[in-house]
Amino acid sequence: MQQCPYAEKCYRKNPIHFKEYSHAHLDVIYEKGIAAGSNEYDIPAKYSSELINLQLKLLEKVFPKADKEAATKPTTTTAVASKTTTATAANPVRKEPLTSTDGTQMASTSRAAADNSNLAKKQKLTERNIRDYIPVVVEKGRMAAKLERAAPYNMFLTAITDSKATHQEPLSITLQEILDESLGEIESSVQINFMIDIGWLLGHYYFAGILDKPLLVLYGDESPELLGIGKFKPQVTAIKVNMPTPFATSHTKMMLLGYADKSIRVVISTANLYEDDWHNRTQGLWISPLLPALPEDADTAAGESTTGFKQDLMLYLVEYKISQLQPWIARIRKSDFSAVNVFFVGSVPGGHRQSAVRGHPWGCARLGTLLAKHAAPIDDRIPVVCQSSSIGSLGANVQAWIQQDFLNNLRKDSSPMGRLRQLPAFKMIYPSFGNVSRSHDGMLGGGCLPYGKNTNDKQPWLKTHLQQWKSGDRHRSQAMPHIKSYTRFNLEEQCVYWFVLTSANLSKAAWGSFNKNSNIQPCLRIANYEAGVLFLPRFVTGEETFPLGNARDGVPAFPLPYDVPLTPYGPDDTPFLMDYLQG
Repeated sequence: MQQCPYAEKCYRKNPIHFKEYSHAHLDVIYEKGIAAGSNEYDIPAKYSSELINLQLKLLEKVFPKADKEAATKPTTTTAVASKTTTATAANPVRKEPLTSTDGTQMASTSRAAADNSNLAKKQKLTERNIRDYIPVVVEKGRMAAKLERAAPYNMFLTAITDSKATHQEPLSITLQEILDESLGEIESSVQINFMIDIGWLLGHYYFAGILDKPLLVLYGDESPELLGIGKFKPQVTAIKVNMPTPFATSHTKMMLLGYADKSIRVVISTANLYEDDWHNRTQGLWISPLLPALPEDADTAAGESTTGFKQDLMLYLVEYKISQLQPWIARIRKSDFSAVNVFFVGSVPGGHRQSAVRGHPWGCARLGTLLAKHAAPIDDRIPVVCQSSSIGSLGANVQAWIQQDFLNNLRKDSSPMGRLRQLPAFKMIYPSFGNVSRSHDGMLGGGCLPYGKNTNDKQPWLKTHLQQWKSGDRHRSQAMPHIKSYTRFNLEEQCVYWFVLTSANLSKAAWGSFNKNSNIQPCLRIANYEAGVLFLPRFVTGEETFPLGNARDGVPAFPLPYDVPLTPYGPDDTPFLMDYLQG
């Protein structure tokens, strides 16, 4: 078992971390056991007793005393296939990167510096070893055909390791497929993400045959391994995205793939770039068509889509204020985006006001602007259905932010102004305790669901709006959702009015909240970077709605990630809380 890179300074509170990494200071205290005449461990004064006690409780769960000695013995085999913990139905033997209590990964150490590091060993693997490193392997060379068959939506869910039915599902995807050479010969790429295990990612690049190609990484979560990666892998440039406020997050999950023929491709995802997120979690991805280079003499306004995706993407990337992105922004400007049929919906930190030309530029207000302009008229009785892997502090009641700011934008459509409108109902899909306990990974399946008791206790009104996670039609009921989606659909008429796939959880930080000072122009305050896509029927299929459930007049049904009708929480159901993993 590897040593935690943070040693005594480790603040982690997630059992997965303690399955993967050892902590000498905790081991000493744990082996001594409960102090005589006390129900507590004897914790040296130099440590935070509250934190250490919590971590020791996690050790008790992960390694009962009988298993602890065997589990902590050092091993010299590679991390690709050497995790040797006791397996149970709830804790299968897995090669999981660690995940924090807020659903984030703490990247591993800068062990890439050593020749015997995991990264070095991964890159020495031969083709026949790929299944030791990647649990779901599909035949190479077929992704272009799969993407063509996925039209017009181009939306996929990640393959689930323990759900074999998903491995051959037409709309399931693996990271290797995204890098597949049938989509083009990758000559450079950009990975923008919150959490990145660079060893794991470069292992995928190795198997895709592009390990030596230039890679620009923009990351949000602290990662010691990424800090010095350029010294050992000169083809990799890693930049930490600095945030203006302490609690803000660079949360976007986006790929820009540049091909040898000068074309590019954009991928919008909900998955972090580490193994856990591509293992037994439901994730969503949108993959753009191939975007060829424009002729050298093309007009500067050429190559735009009817949705304005190209301009919106460039405006978003400019907001990072990172010089290394400038060549990519220039490349986007010179590419033909006319085949893109979705809208880009992003969030960037700061205070934002409406403009005469573009309307609201970011967050929930941007989504509202687009819906008001392009969404078909929708009956007010049709609810807004939200689904995310985390829930923020939403206020003392449903009116405080959900209705006043969020629904007030998501309810919009292109109906003529003038008639009195009602706010639609609000429904929120979030896994219950029962959903998680029955997941492929048992209670550890809740590691990507950072909603906590402190927040939940302050918004008891939310339970009446909660819906179970069920995805039997997509073989993912036991794969806990890290996907985030927002939509309105009509079960009676079997149609979907619009759908959003995004990195944005249900929170003010992600979507923004308006100031309440009536003396100034409304300003939408956003904390995070987020990125998503909006599917509107008029641009995707040329119709007013998407079919739901079955194809309609040759148009395939929209691939919702969950089952409908929804299943409300019962009287005894409770949302899964991260506290359940902390004892």
